[in-house]
Amino acid sequence: MTTGVTLSDEVIKSLSKMGVRMTAKPTDCTHLVARGIVRTEKFLCAMSVSPYVLKEEWVNMSIRSGKLLPEHDYLLSDAAAERKWNFKFSEALQRSKQKDRGSQLFKQLTFYLTPKVPIDSKLLKAVVSSAGGQVQSTVPTVRILKAKGNRFVISCPEDASIWRPLVEEGYQIYSTELILQAVLKQDIEWDNTECIVAGPNS
Repeated sequence: MTTGVTLSDEVIKSLSKMGVRMTAKPTDCTHLVARGIVRTEKFLCAMSVSPYVLKEEWVNMSIRSGKLLPEHDYLLSDAAAERKWNFKFSEALQRSKQKDRGSQLFKQLTFYLTPKVPIDSKLLKAVVSSAGGQVQSTVPTVRILKAKGNRFVISCPEDASIWRPLVEEGYQIYSTELILQAVLKQDIEWDNTECIVAGPNS
């Protein structure tokens, strides 16, 4: 699978002769070819199946040599993205192989999205679902949150009228960064201030 990289029909044909099958389904992906670390739906959903994430060079050099070359020589690195989000990508991929990460990272967690959240709900649903969680677009209320544990609110300042009563009851309100960074880093940073919109102590 590729994200941010376009392979020509000729290249795809050459790869298929070497036994490579292209897929558009992140959960079927074993090898993801990308130019850098990006937070696209494909990239984030693929993190749940801990694929090899490779530079485009792997494709080109494999075709040139007529066989699939060892992946570890072409692993993607992106120092700028690692600095931006403060993590090591190689460590995130290692974490994604652990039993409680990858497709289980959000197991038994439900996220309630408020209406003005700035990121496409379809993308968020796909990403959360690939990591074993659920997304609801029902407007969250204190009653809903109290009914069951492991329910969290993803919101934004524009929806303050919805979440203000929840904060008064002691609930923390998170931004979409909680989901996006958790999947990218394979670690849920509940206390990261970048991921918090408002809370009882803010």
